[in-house]
Amino acid sequence: MSLSDSLQQPLSDEELEKLESFLASASTPEDCLFSIEMLDGYMTALVVGPDEIPHDRWISFIWDQENDNVPTFSSEAEERAIRELLIRHMNTIVLQFDTDPDEFFPVFEQFGYADEEEKRIAVENWALGFTVGIELAHASWKAFLEDEETAQLVLPMFILAQITDDFDELTADEMDNLALLMPEFIIKLYDYWNEA
Repeated sequence: MSLSDSLQQPLSDEELEKLESFLASASTPEDCLFSIEMLDGYMTALVVGPDEIPHDRWISFIWDQENDNVPTFSSEAEERAIRELLIRHMNTIVLQFDTDPDEFFPVFEQFGYADEEEKRIAVENWALGFTVGIELAHASWKAFLEDEETAQLVLPMFILAQITDDFDELTADEMDNLALLMPEFIIKLYDYWNEA
C-alpha cells in the first residue's frame, strides 16, 4: 500500500481514541479542538464549504484559532503520526461527500454514549466545531451568513453550539430533533456550495 493509499483509509476506533486522547491532552494548546466530535464538525464545515484550504492551514487552526500556538509533540514520529490521522479523517469526510453525500452522518451518530447528557454534549461539540470551520473561511461565508434565507441552513449548528440565544429556549426533545435534522442541513449546504 502506497502512502497515498494509506492516507485514504478511514480511522479505526482505536485510532479515533488515540487522536482524541492527544487532542484532549496537556500537549495541545488551551484553545485546541479537544474532542473527535468537535474535530469532525470542524472538518465537515471545511469539506462542505466554499474554499479548498491547504493542509497546513486547517491543521494549524485545530491547535489554536488566534495565537498560532502549536502542540508539544514527544517526537517527530508522534507529530507525523498525528498529522497522518488528521489527514486520513479529513479524507474520509471528503470521500463521503464525493461519492455519496446523501449518506453523510456526523461522527456522533456513529458512536454510543453512556447517557443522553453525554450525547447532547457530543452534539454541541460537533456543532461548535462546525462553526470554527466556518470561521476559518469566514470571508467566503460572509455574504451567505448575511442573507436571511441562506443563513437558515447553518442555524441548527449555531443553535446547538449555543452561539444564539435560541438554545436556552429549547426543550430536550427539541434539541434532539434539531440534532437529527443536522445531517439534512449539512447535505443542503454541500449542494449549495457545489452548485454555486
